[in-house]
Amino acid sequence: MKKMTKVWGVWSICAALILMLAACGSGNKETGATESPVATNATEPAASASNSSTEQVTLKFLYIWPEFEDKMNETIKNFEAANPNIKIKPEIVPWDKVIEVLQTKVASKQEPDISFGWTHWMAPFVNEVDAALPLDEYLNKDEAWKNSFVRNDLLATSIVSPEKPYVSNIPFKLSFQVVIYNKKIFEDNQLQIPQTLEQFEMIMSTLASKNIIPLAASGKDGNLDILKDSFAGMNFYRNGTATGDWLKGEESYSSPEYLAAMEFTKKWFNQGYFGKDSFAVGGDEVSNLLLSKKAAMVLGNNNQISALQPQIDDELGAFLFPAPEGMKAQAPLTADGFFVLKASKHPEESVTFLKYLTSQENQKLWAESTQSMPVLKDLKTGNETIDTLIDQVASSASDYPKQQLSYNPGELAKLLQASFAEYLLKSDADVKSTAEKMEKDHRNAINSGKQ
Repeated sequence: MKKMTKVWGVWSICAALILMLAACGSGNKETGATESPVATNATEPAASASNSSTEQVTLKFLYIWPEFEDKMNETIKNFEAANPNIKIKPEIVPWDKVIEVLQTKVASKQEPDISFGWTHWMAPFVNEVDAALPLDEYLNKDEAWKNSFVRNDLLATSIVSPEKPYVSNIPFKLSFQVVIYNKKIFEDNQLQIPQTLEQFEMIMSTLASKNIIPLAASGKDGNLDILKDSFAGMNFYRNGTATGDWLKGEESYSSPEYLAAMEFTKKWFNQGYFGKDSFAVGGDEVSNLLLSKKAAMVLGNNNQISALQPQIDDELGAFLFPAPEGMKAQAPLTADGFFVLKASKHPEESVTFLKYLTSQENQKLWAESTQSMPVLKDLKTGNETIDTLIDQVASSASDYPKQQLSYNPGELAKLLQASFAEYLLKSDADVKSTAEKMEKDHRNAINSGKQ
């Protein structure tokens, strides 16, 4: 087996992402420049400036991923070659500092024109400081761009409330829950990729009986909370109760759907499906359980696959977490995306850059070089695992209701995680009492968000 190095578990990152986003925007003018033609089709090799001005424009662009600085510089170079009147001035911020940096920039009116943002955490910029530019007008003017995304509900992930029903963020790289598995272990045990939750549970029972950890997951990094919430969402959807309060994130944690999800997760926990020490390990240790072949599967994120594969001599695969029989698999998509700041003096040019970021040319460049999941449908990267996942996402349930939170779940998530951990670890913990405590914290978060 190849030498193992530490890998950040993406779900530990996701737990940190719950801290939320904040945003930024402005620009500056220069003189001179060359006229650039209009390009309205996002699938064309390059997007050009959306006006015919000869004015030289510089866009401030904030993003994360210092590890991909060379690749982003290549993207910027390609864009500027196609749009000679637009220059991009990039700034890189580490993902765990981006909230603080953006908040400071907004408060001091030093916003960039375009900022990184997670599509599903736009509430602070839309509800709290009203800093994100609505993008529906630009999308509606370019139907090819609007319809180019892998699933018709992807853009809607950045809509934060019925009161402000507009798209505020354009996805750039998909981020969603997957099960990453060792293909050889599956072959050696005559196992097939499960199509239903019931089949998945049978596979885990088989693996556990052979002293193989079925689904390595970290309790302390929030993996099991995410899993519990996935089960709850399935229950609400199956019962036809994913409406009203659920859509606003104000459903009761004492509801039958949540109680059932908590009990189901605890059943798997007690059966050792996540490993005996799931609350003693973090993301790195969970990854190493898969790499050392002690675990057959790991509950993770699609972005983890490219980091793990070079470190193991077996082939890894991935599939969407299966739904109960009779339901379509759900991939509640989120994405690393970008948004335009209302304070920008150059919204048209900023949107032109967003179009280029999501062009076929640039999406394929990033998929091939960084193994990131593209956001476009009908895009083949040549990577079997990525292309298979794209197909699975495209055929997964797109009518799954989307929650639009009116409050910041950052601090709430920490409280809920602690309560749920106590419930899992204590054999005599009562599910209803635990749910009542979680519900109390939940209501406090909702009420504070409405003040």
